[in-house]
Amino acid sequence: MGWLAHYPREYYQKYEKIEVKHDCNWYQVYRLPHRVYAICEPQHFQEVNLFLIAGSKQALLFDTGEGFCPLKPLIQELYDGEIIAVNSHFHFDHIGSNYEFQPVHIFGNQFAQDVAENGLPKEALGAQLDPQMFQFGYPRGFNPDEFYIPSYCTETVSDGQSFDLGDRMLEVIHTPGHSEDSVMLYDEKNRILFTGDTFYLGALYAHFDCPEFGKGSLKQYLETLKRLCGRIPENVKLYCSHNEFIAPRSKLQEAADAMKTILEGHGCSSDQVALGHTYLEGGKPIAEYPCDGFSIVYRTDRL
Repeated sequence: MGWLAHYPREYYQKYEKIEVKHDCNWYQVYRLPHRVYAICEPQHFQEVNLFLIAGSKQALLFDTGEGFCPLKPLIQELYDGEIIAVNSHFHFDHIGSNYEFQPVHIFGNQFAQDVAENGLPKEALGAQLDPQMFQFGYPRGFNPDEFYIPSYCTETVSDGQSFDLGDRMLEVIHTPGHSEDSVMLYDEKNRILFTGDTFYLGALYAHFDCPEFGKGSLKQYLETLKRLCGRIPENVKLYCSHNEFIAPRSKLQEAADAMKTILEGHGCSSDQVALGHTYLEGGKPIAEYPCDGFSIVYRTDRL
């Protein structure tokens, strides 16, 4: 697979790497501005990022990753106080270690609640446990045949709700489109928008329609991006949950413009999608629209 090339990623060199004891030879930790730790899993195809956001009284953990290795010892190594866990959305690569941080705060949605109550079997991950999805083989002690995501207890959050960490506030912004339960966290004081999967430099998925991933909507996605562009100032940095940690605010407008183009009927003519960007959607008409540093995967029969 193409993702195996160009490793390690050059963009990691822009950030300060933190040496830690509890990385399991799997996690990497980087220090970002304004007391934020980025914890990434670069050895898996998803290249997911978690964020530990520190305040004067407590810290917030935005997502818990894929769950292939224990996470809590690492988080406790980085921060020895109270931790609030919040999910950007319920997809497998963001909830794998939720059971270590219960209760987890989620946006109210039936798909998300079902997964919380029942967990996810390995079959729900599709090809994501295949050997080619791992850069250097499976982590030590990991058995893909026995893997599953356990159930976890939740508390519901709502649009506009804020988490008070002491000297910093994080506002929940509901951002449906990638999934119905997607949220961002906005740190207005420090000019940071934690984007979850609503934006990152990679393939943006707007095509889901299955119990394991819920329902995506390109039209809803566009409305979300338009609202964000109207509210979030240009000097805000995007802290993204996949691939490179930080992206410019201008990318929200670029994504909105691209989705508008697709919905106007000027998208891709071919129903080809890069290997690895399809999930439990076999046989459905899916296209991938290329942009500058990212792409949009969508259903051509829903335009």
